[in-house]
Amino acid sequence: MYKAISGLAAGVFAVSFLAFPANADSYSGITIDGDFSDWDSVVKYDVELTDTCRVNQVAMVWDGDWIYIYMDEAMSHSASWSSSNTAGTNGQYCITTDGNNETLVIYVTDNGANGNKIEVTDLNTNTVLNNENGGLQVAFNSEYLTWGEPSLTEIAIPASALPDYISTLSFGFYLGDTLISDVADCSGMSHDDPDDPTPTPYNDGSGIEIDGDYEDWRYYPRTIIEYDTSGTHFSHHDADGSIMSRDGKAYLYCCTNYFEDEDTGYAFGAELTEVTVWVNGAYTQIRGIELSPDGSLDWDAYKQRELSPGTHHFALFYYGDAQASSNVNNVQPGDTYLGDMYITVGEYQDETEFWFDIATLAERAGVTPSEAMTIDVQFHRVGKKLLSASGVSTGPVIVIALSAVAAGSYFTYSRRKKAE
Repeated sequence: MYKAISGLAAGVFAVSFLAFPANADSYSGITIDGDFSDWDSVVKYDVELTDTCRVNQVAMVWDGDWIYIYMDEAMSHSASWSSSNTAGTNGQYCITTDGNNETLVIYVTDNGANGNKIEVTDLNTNTVLNNENGGLQVAFNSEYLTWGEPSLTEIAIPASALPDYISTLSFGFYLGDTLISDVADCSGMSHDDPDDPTPTPYNDGSGIEIDGDYEDWRYYPRTIIEYDTSGTHFSHHDADGSIMSRDGKAYLYCCTNYFEDEDTGYAFGAELTEVTVWVNGAYTQIRGIELSPDGSLDWDAYKQRELSPGTHHFALFYYGDAQASSNVNNVQPGDTYLGDMYITVGEYQDETEFWFDIATLAERAGVTPSEAMTIDVQFHRVGKKLLSASGVSTGPVIVIALSAVAAGSYFTYSRRKKAE
């Protein structure tokens, strides 16, 4: 969710050209060389100084194949311990995409006499990029380490590292305030996928199907999920997820990145097999029971601590069911078939998508079908964050459930494909 812009940064408006160079005639590009005169024609945004934030100004330009970021630190290295809160996300910033709220984490750490180390993880290719391995370009002004003199940092991040976007990017603190909103590519270059010239509209969820192919979730709004609620300790987020309802069903998606085995004891897809659901505040727990092509059920498979690479098919049942059914096509009393789930274990990401029947869970919660419902879902082995849908009905309606929805945003930019 985008959070309210605080302090002097409230002067940032959601109009993309405001983050372009102030004078297009005087802007001739950014070079990462420690000479900051080429930033003179770029709009800079004040940041409110607090006990946890010691950054004076920021700026961003998206110029074709690179995103350039400018930081004026209150003192040398202060960007490495700054944040907009005290939750433990110090030194972590992010670029957030429009429409779907995907995130690229930017991790700043103190590197002594060498200034700051800047690091991002390209989740398209599972590659860590920083200014030591040449993946990023970073430079500091010559007075960076001089007490009382401006400490300036300029960063260039390759656009190829971005997650899916529609047309604009925002920049700010990770899990905190947005400092610059809606920056568009000012190069005038087209970034459509040459192999797929079809314009990509904002995803309203109407085409999402639960079949083990996750492409139909692209461009649908996402919410960040962290195992540690104070935030990731890496240059990537732990997970993200989405929720929607349609035609009496709730549809869920979750993707975990490098999920750490030492966090929960579960990884390789097993972190996704159990889900907690609240219907109008009434709590229940559901789980995936591995499903064979002939419909037979393996009630013990969920106990394993990891799944093998590839895609697994599950049927959803209540936790605590009788386990009397041997086949999903012949469900016995004491068991309740709720829906279907797929989990795919990848090299560095695990993904799941599933649906469950809203009316069945509502009946268990004592909610009549005529009542508007709120559904909250938690992947409790992944993080405490709730994915929430409100105003849910058991009838044939679509509910867009996440907050980062760009109304009317039918843009035609950037249908990039993630690395296979």
